[in-house]
Amino acid sequence: MNSPESSLVLDVLAGVSEEEHRVLARIASTPSGVPATLLEAKPLAELLSRFPNTLRQDNGSGMVRFERPDLAKLFAEAIERGGLAGNAVRHVGGSTALIERIFAAQARGENEEALRLFREGGGVFFMHFHGLDACSRVLRRFPEGMRTKEPLLVFARSMHALKSGNVSRARYLMAERFGPEANDLRHLLSRPQSFSLDLCLFRFLMAMYEDTPISDAMCEKLFDLLGQVPLDDHLQRGSFYNAMLEVQVRKRELDAAMEIAQRARFHYEQANAHLLGFYIDLYLSILNLMRGELPAAAEHAGEANTKLAKVPFETKSDERLIGLVNAVIHYEQGDIEALVHFLNEEFDGFAYGELWPTVAELAINYGGQALSRHIAVAAARVYLDRWRVQEWRSNRFRLVITLREAAILQTGNRWQEATDLLAAVKSRINRTWVESAVETLSRLADPQEIALVMAWLRHLIWEIPTRLILRDQLSELLKNNHLTARQAITLQVWMAHLARVNRDVSTARASLLKALEASGRLGAIMQLVEEADMLKKLLENERIREFVLASGDARKVIRKLRVLDSPVSEGPRKAGLTRQEIKVLYLVAEGRTNKHIARQLGLAEVTVKFHVSNIYRKIGCRRRAEAVATAKALGWVA
Repeated sequence: MNSPESSLVLDVLAGVSEEEHRVLARIASTPSGVPATLLEAKPLAELLSRFPNTLRQDNGSGMVRFERPDLAKLFAEAIERGGLAGNAVRHVGGSTALIERIFAAQARGENEEALRLFREGGGVFFMHFHGLDACSRVLRRFPEGMRTKEPLLVFARSMHALKSGNVSRARYLMAERFGPEANDLRHLLSRPQSFSLDLCLFRFLMAMYEDTPISDAMCEKLFDLLGQVPLDDHLQRGSFYNAMLEVQVRKRELDAAMEIAQRARFHYEQANAHLLGFYIDLYLSILNLMRGELPAAAEHAGEANTKLAKVPFETKSDERLIGLVNAVIHYEQGDIEALVHFLNEEFDGFAYGELWPTVAELAINYGGQALSRHIAVAAARVYLDRWRVQEWRSNRFRLVITLREAAILQTGNRWQEATDLLAAVKSRINRTWVESAVETLSRLADPQEIALVMAWLRHLIWEIPTRLILRDQLSELLKNNHLTARQAITLQVWMAHLARVNRDVSTARASLLKALEASGRLGAIMQLVEEADMLKKLLENERIREFVLASGDARKVIRKLRVLDSPVSEGPRKAGLTRQEIKVLYLVAEGRTNKHIARQLGLAEVTVKFHVSNIYRKIGCRRRAEAVATAKALGWVA
């Protein structure tokens, strides 16, 4: 680079701070532009102020880019050739110069020296400091025999596969080097003296991506292994806590998960590992979304953005991860378009890149809800079907998809299809169990079983809301200490609905107010949006409405709910159909016979025929197919 322009670029790089170096490196590596939210705010503002003819930020999209592509190329070349003087990659003993030293050692055939430098540069986590491409180039230059036999390189290649979204490739590499038992974490932990500490701990980290069940006994053995890790091995200890964080989230032990996240965060900060620290703040944001604590979720998402901005290389998969979380937060605040846009534009790159189950669960639940309510039930079901191709299709993951699909069908008034889905789940928590359970509901601890119970209760509340046992069941379930805040709010809405149906206005008012005020405190409203039909009927009651509107917090939540377009159709009501006739119409639209409908609703078959005749008369039809076609055309059924 001897041109005057190149010299000028080098002068610019020599005169900016380390933080500004990082921002320039990020922008130069992405000529199409970088969202301002992914860049450090203070150095970005300084650069935009000092170089108004070189950098610009679009007012609409917020993208930051160089004014001309040739400028971006000049800066990128200068940075690639060392213009950042070692600041491009921040790690103890690591910089772009380190990669060149590794290449030089490999070229001389000094592969043990190259391996030593690779270990210094992060080892298993080399790619988190230097990027996937740089890591791949380094790994490819080691001799084949060394790549397949040296444990550190096998771990690094497996981690590369995991970060690329290829779990099966990682499992193959592990089995090829260590034997098939290496892919059985339970077996490794049962004989820890027979396997290396590094193998056991890396295999635990892999389990995070595979959705492998981790029992309490396995956790105890894993913590015993952690005791062998030096206190100053911050990467190893941080990554152990990172994996254990996923275990606690799956168990819905959210308080324990928050504590473990802070430990992981501490170790990653000590290691100056910005990208790994980004994952912890991403997790903390998701944890707070699960708890329904929106302000805290937004705060940690902001911190995750800041950490990602410090990463000097492009990492699209991680930008998509934080993009999903940001879109979900906007959705909770009433901005529907951000999440729908993300699902339409980013799904393929997101779902088939690096991913672990907790993030997938977030995408499944929010994506399914958004598409079903604001696009179509069919679109939501196609979306869920695409998730079923994930390599780590564990029973837990399949249940997450099934429960979301059942909720979508219930919201779309396709109750029989939802029942068929739930009935196919292999669990002791079936319809018969739920129909008779009362005291045991307060003692349930498994989050999957609690979710199944709630899915069945939702169906039973729709089917026969006058069953007296239902109110007792909800009361018992509300005593359960393992409920999330969102689930407790949902149960309060159901309590209010049942009280209204049974003409207990006082209880209806009190329960609804609790639900609305709790949502207001959390800042999250999606659990209410899912019960939009019940809420609408509750607020149509003047005595209930006036009572809850006396609360300022409740009024704010109701205003937020009204911002969202409700998909609940008023057509059947306006056509004069009774509540029972609407139920019959929904089941007719699902293709059910009169005999089946009678059994489903607990009616005599002659009563069902009477309801069907009334439906024909009220909507001006003569035949079953004509009634279904009319209901679909009017948007009454999906």
